[in-house]
Amino acid sequence: MAHTQSIQLLLNDDSTDHRTEIGALFKNARRFECMVAFATMSGWREMQSPLKKALSKGMAARLAVGLDLYYTDPALLRALFRLSKKHNLKLYLSNSQSMFHPKIYAFESGDGCKVAVGSANFTQGGLLQNYEASVLIDDESGAMMKKITGHFDDLIDNYAIVLATKPLIDGYAKGHAINAAWARFARRRATRAVDSGEASLDVLAGFLRMMQEGDVSSLFNDQMKVRRDNLAVAPTQLRTIAASKGKTAHGFLTEYENLIGSFHSGGLDRAKTRITDKREDFVRAVASIIDHADLSPRDAFATLHAAFADIKGAGINLLTEILHTLDNTRFAVMNQNAVAGLRLAGYDEFPLHPSKGSVSPDKYQLYCDQADAVCKALGLRDFTELDALFNYVYWHEDRPDDDD
Repeated sequence: MAHTQSIQLLLNDDSTDHRTEIGALFKNARRFECMVAFATMSGWREMQSPLKKALSKGMAARLAVGLDLYYTDPALLRALFRLSKKHNLKLYLSNSQSMFHPKIYAFESGDGCKVAVGSANFTQGGLLQNYEASVLIDDESGAMMKKITGHFDDLIDNYAIVLATKPLIDGYAKGHAINAAWARFARRRATRAVDSGEASLDVLAGFLRMMQEGDVSSLFNDQMKVRRDNLAVAPTQLRTIAASKGKTAHGFLTEYENLIGSFHSGGLDRAKTRITDKREDFVRAVASIIDHADLSPRDAFATLHAAFADIKGAGINLLTEILHTLDNTRFAVMNQNAVAGLRLAGYDEFPLHPSKGSVSPDKYQLYCDQADAVCKALGLRDFTELDALFNYVYWHEDRPDDDD
C-alpha cells in the first residue's frame, strides 16, 4: 500500500497559528520529539495543557532545549524537569559551542507522523504572536519521524545535548540571572547614548577590556603577536609583487596568496582569479605606492585608488590593507568590520559596505583622522591594534544573530 505525504504552510495569522496547529497534534500522539533553540514560560503557558494531557495518557516525549544567549527561562526548565519526574518525558539541554538552533515539533501516532519544522521557538511569540513560518508535514509512512529520532539520538551520542539535571539547571539559572542584570544595565546605557546623540567609547572600551583579560596570555596579546608577525613580512611581500613584472599567472597567484595571507580583511581570496587576470595592472598599482608611505592618507589613497580603477576585485579593503602595510600608524584598514566598529564611537559618516565608488580620498582622510582619535582615546598604539579590536567586536561570539 502506497503511503502519502502532504505539506502545508503554517503561519501565525488571523486564520490559525502555531499554538493551535501544534497543540492539536498532541491529541492522538503516542510519541513527541521536540528540539527548540529557545523556550520560555510564555510558551509553557500556551502548551502545558495539551502536553500534560498527552503525557497522562501515556505519550512518550523527548525535549531538547537550547541555552545559547540565555534566552531560555530557567523557570521553564524547572517546570519541564518536574514533569519529567512524573511522566515518560526526558528533558535535554544544549551542550555545544555551536549554537543549538532547530525548531522541530514531531508527533508519532497510529497513522504515521506529523512534523512542524520552521522558525517558531517554544515561546508565546514563536507560537502565537511573531511573524513565523513553518511547514507542517503529514507523513503516513513515519519516515520523517524516524529521521528526526535518529538525529536526536546522534545529538545525544555526540554530547551536543545532555540529560537535564538539577545542578545543570541551577548553574544555568545563575548565569541567566547575571546576564539578565547586565543586559538591563546595558540597555539603559545604550538608550541614554542614543537619546543624547553624543559619541561614547564605553562599548569599545568594554570590549577592549574583555580582549585584554588575562594580561600576558590575553586574546589581545595573542592577536597582536599574529598581526605583528604578519606585518613584519607583508612589506617584503609587497615589494616582491611590485618587482614581479612579466610573471606567469601561476607565479603571480602564489605571491598574491602569500600577501593576502598576511592581511586580516575577510574575503580577499574570492577575487584572486580576477586580480590574477589583471596582474600587470596590479603590479603597476603596487609599484606606484610602494615608496610613497610619506604621503597623506588622502593622497596615498588617491594614488592607489586611481591605479585600482580598472581592476575588478581590488576593493577598498585590499587597497587600505596595502596602505596599512606601508604605515600602520597613519593608514587605517577600512572594511565593513572597521566601519561598524567606528560607528560604535559615534562616527557614522561612512558607508557600511565601503567600495571604490562610495569612498573618496577626502572621505578616507576623514576616516583615518577619526580612527586616530579613537586610538588615542583608548590608549592604542596604532591602527593594527584598533583593527584587531574592531574585528573582535564584530565577530564576538556573543553577538546575537537571531531573536525570538
